[in-house]
Amino acid sequence: MQKEMLNINGNLIGNVEIKTIQGKEGEVTVANFTLFRKMGKTGEKKKEYINCNVYGEKTELVKDFEKGDFIHVFGYYKEVEKGDKTYRNFIVKHVNKIDKETNNKKEQENEEE
Repeated sequence: MQKEMLNINGNLIGNVEIKTIQGKEGEVTVANFTLFRKMGKTGEKKKEYINCNVYGEKTELVKDFEKGDFIHVFGYYKEVEKGDKTYRNFIVKHVNKIDKETNNKKEQENEEE
């Protein structure tokens, strides 16, 4: 089955946790963090919390992220069942921090045109 690849933007809540786990091919570094975003039209906004996992060398990209940073992630959802619970994590293939000031300047420039 093909994975549905998604782009998600959200604010980082809490801190990035980096640890080493035992993978199929030896030890792997993993970074875990949660993004928050509001969705929907004004008046009917929905809140969503996205648990993200970054593996391998990409963990270096997220180690300096701080609470409140506006983050863009690209990847897919993966569901894992443990006991009688199902956990839904977002597996990140690409990640970067979006500078809000730069983004706001671009929006202002577009409005002036």
